[in-house]
Amino acid sequence: MFVLYYSQKAEQTFGRVLNMPKYTTYKSIYETAGANREANAEQSFSIASFLHKLGLPKYRLNRSGTARVRLLLFVLIGLFAGTGVVHALQSDKAIADPQSVIVSPGDTLWSIAESYKPEGADTRIFITGIRQKNGLSGSEIHVGDELILPNF
Repeated sequence: MFVLYYSQKAEQTFGRVLNMPKYTTYKSIYETAGANREANAEQSFSIASFLHKLGLPKYRLNRSGTARVRLLLFVLIGLFAGTGVVHALQSDKAIADPQSVIVSPGDTLWSIAESYKPEGADTRIFITGIRQKNGLSGSEIHVGDELILPNF
């Protein structure tokens, strides 16, 4: 099928003219693609354009620069993860297994309490804690007994 465009030559050749509209509704994708590309370029966001707007220079990385950035990120992530693991592995005094003491010859509740009580704690209160933890009714202890110390 042939499409004829209006021209004097066509009129002379074929003797009849096809009525062609003066304006067409056809739009080429190639004409608008360039315009869209330019409009999108103005609206697009990139880190480089953002840095340029801030007045900072563009920074391009070669292979060694990319490797350095990756190494830096790996180290930073490792530090953050490592500090979280260390913090999680630190034992709380209240959660830790209770400390125990084997009674030696010459030990008394008072001497054990003086040796193992936290700094600033009252010795009498620590002795009361030892007695409660071990189910002692009095202050009598024997050599070889294992005493569980309270967590203060």
